[in-house]
Amino acid sequence: MKKISLVQIKPEEKVNILEILGGSNLESKLLSMGVYKGKQITKLSHIGLRGPVVIKSGRSILALGHGVAEKIIVERE
Repeated sequence: MKKISLVQIKPEEKVNILEILGGSNLESKLLSMGVYKGKQITKLSHIGLRGPVVIKSGRSILALGHGVAEKIIVERE
């Protein structure tokens, strides 16, 4: 499978998280929100060119900043 950033996938697409590139602080912050390596998430929308990316992780719906979403590397199912 091809590794791509979360911002590059289309809305309503389910993906698995392969890695988080932001370091341990970002990883622990995302872990507290239920976003971690191996987790399946669904991208719901992407607002504008550099706007927030809205995802669904389990029962939670989260809005991630564009910069954070770029650091989440995923693979399509």
